[in-house]
Amino acid sequence: MKFCAIVCEFNPFHNGHKYLIKKSLEMSGCDAILCIMGGDFSQRGEPTICDKNVRAQMAISGGASAVVQIPSYLASCNSEIFAQTAIKIATSFKNVTHIAFGSECGDIRSLTELATFLNKEPEFYKARIKRNLQDGFSLGRAKTHALKECIEEKLVKFTHPDVVNTLLDSPNNVLGVEYLRALHASKRNDIIPITVKRIDELSTSVEKELINFNISSASAIRDSVYRSKRINNIKKFMPSGTYAQFAKSVKTVGIPNLETWSNLALYRFRTASPLDLALNYDVVEGIEHKLINSARENINYEGFIEACSSRRFTRSRIQRITVCSLLNLRSEYVKHIYEIDKLPYIKLLACKNDENLLASLSECNTTLITRKQDALVAEKDPYAKILMFAEDKATQTYSLLIDITKDQQKELFVSDAYQKTVFVK
Repeated sequence: MKFCAIVCEFNPFHNGHKYLIKKSLEMSGCDAILCIMGGDFSQRGEPTICDKNVRAQMAISGGASAVVQIPSYLASCNSEIFAQTAIKIATSFKNVTHIAFGSECGDIRSLTELATFLNKEPEFYKARIKRNLQDGFSLGRAKTHALKECIEEKLVKFTHPDVVNTLLDSPNNVLGVEYLRALHASKRNDIIPITVKRIDELSTSVEKELINFNISSASAIRDSVYRSKRINNIKKFMPSGTYAQFAKSVKTVGIPNLETWSNLALYRFRTASPLDLALNYDVVEGIEHKLINSARENINYEGFIEACSSRRFTRSRIQRITVCSLLNLRSEYVKHIYEIDKLPYIKLLACKNDENLLASLSECNTTLITRKQDALVAEKDPYAKILMFAEDKATQTYSLLIDITKDQQKELFVSDAYQKTVFVK
């Protein structure tokens, strides 16, 4: 079987995601969709609205054939680390022939041209990044401004410069460029990238009519649920099957309690030492002192985030640092992703109950974990143990944010890596 891989979070799964899967199958001509999904904490540094297992099963209901996980150690990092990990997972599977992602521009040529330019990173571009960093910009904004300057000064040529000039202003375009950069650096030149233009609540009525769906972004859906504490009003934006799964999850365990999340975060920073915090990913340039002082000066998480945010350290970056600090995600182990060709294991969260499908997925260059025995083999690798320990810690932390049942509480004693894959009929 030929697979088209989709990197995703599905936080939660909605009609736009169903459209992405449908278009990816059409454009790639593949037999099945393999979703490479983040865990219980998102890439923007927030607890997901429902846990990874629920989201994985929602993806299967929405048209995916299998869902594997991006380890929590690497899923709440910047876009470059996130993309590096996702591509190393995709390229581990022999039968992945395409990789698809949503983007605001929908222009694979412009995205590829920019990715090629960024991989070369000429000296005139690096000089402008350095100058922008000295002016107090975050690394992302420094790169965006440097690119615009290079285009305006005609130092670099693109087929559609007006399109490229705005690519780094949109989050999904940025991730798409990072996927292409990582794919180019991999040894799997046979994998074909494709992009599907995102259609959301800001799209034109003509675009919306093309897909015959009610469309809303995942962030708008999350905001609505958190604000109203109800889910009936988002029903039309989700496929019926995935909505039923989401509704069952909300009824059973609720949604993450953001007040508890706030208290956990403030506790971590108020009681931390600067030396300990400095070991965690992205805690650089003395920001650990700002984090500690701001946590002690503010009575809630929102005030803490505002106090720590700046042009250099954006809100999303501070949120990611919070996740990394709560889970003790050490910088040295995060950066290990650049040193390895493949992950020590890949966890299969959910899969259609199909022998041919599983046989095709099994053609993988690393250990594919579907049961405890696989995990026991994988954990002989020291790095695998580090990833598994962090995964278990992420699961335990997330469990504090929801209303788990006694039976679910017992399951938490079982290492996350040992849990069996859910095979969906």
